[in-house]
Amino acid sequence: MSVRKKAIVTGGSRGIGRGIVRKLAMQGYDVAFSYHSSKGRAEAEALKKEIEREQHCACYVYEAHLEEKGVAEEFVRTAYKDLGGLDVLINNAGQSLVHSIFEMDPETIDFIINLDFRAYLMAAREAGRIMAENKTKGNIIMISSCRGIRAFPYDEVYGGVKAGLIRSTQTFALDLAPYGIRVNCVAPGPIRVRTSEEMRAEGVDEREIEDLDNLWKQLPLERMGTPEDVANAVAFLISDEASYITGTTLIVDGGAALPGIPENRPKSDEVSKVWCNFKKRW
Repeated sequence: MSVRKKAIVTGGSRGIGRGIVRKLAMQGYDVAFSYHSSKGRAEAEALKKEIEREQHCACYVYEAHLEEKGVAEEFVRTAYKDLGGLDVLINNAGQSLVHSIFEMDPETIDFIINLDFRAYLMAAREAGRIMAENKTKGNIIMISSCRGIRAFPYDEVYGGVKAGLIRSTQTFALDLAPYGIRVNCVAPGPIRVRTSEEMRAEGVDEREIEDLDNLWKQLPLERMGTPEDVANAVAFLISDEASYITGTTLIVDGGAALPGIPENRPKSDEVSKVWCNFKKRW
């Protein structure tokens, strides 16, 4: 009987993280994942039950405020002990925010940097140490963003953090390569994680919902991405088929980061307005 591989996912209760957790479980991994606050507990527990019932694998969930000092490392250590091993770490937890730095308070800036950057570094450091000590030729994946590839307005903080994460991924790849540990990055673009009906139920403004419904018209592939699109990219990078790939960034964005998109893409004034409105919230 083969031993199941073990994976840890930060921010796995909803959205992209949820898609990744499901994909890993379908591929035979025992999984441990975090959620950020008590509001996410119900979703996390429901996903845990679904995976245990349908995939018959072990699944552990933890509430973890990863932006706080020491929490990311402790989460990785705890999950590693509960799983009984560690083959894969997916750094996914984050808070997307598009807002001019000139209008942001220092506390918000610190929160984004700590959650979307420092926590990634500390979790990766702990996972790399564990894998190296156990002689595990594992994988670490950083979920960045196409906003780290290309500059967008009002994106000094989040886009800057995601760009920095891409460079850190390359350095992690260099430092951990001697241990057979591969480190790669996935950079998603616009991903639809909630339906219009779900957004209405959460009280999202109707104009914002309409803008999101029309965003796909701006993308070269003319559709929004799904969590499954990102999960498939992750699954490839941690597979044996990608065994000669490390330090790279796989962009999963429908072409959103291509030069000339969307500013130079032919469009009506109304569609242009949709993109501008969305950039302020994406």
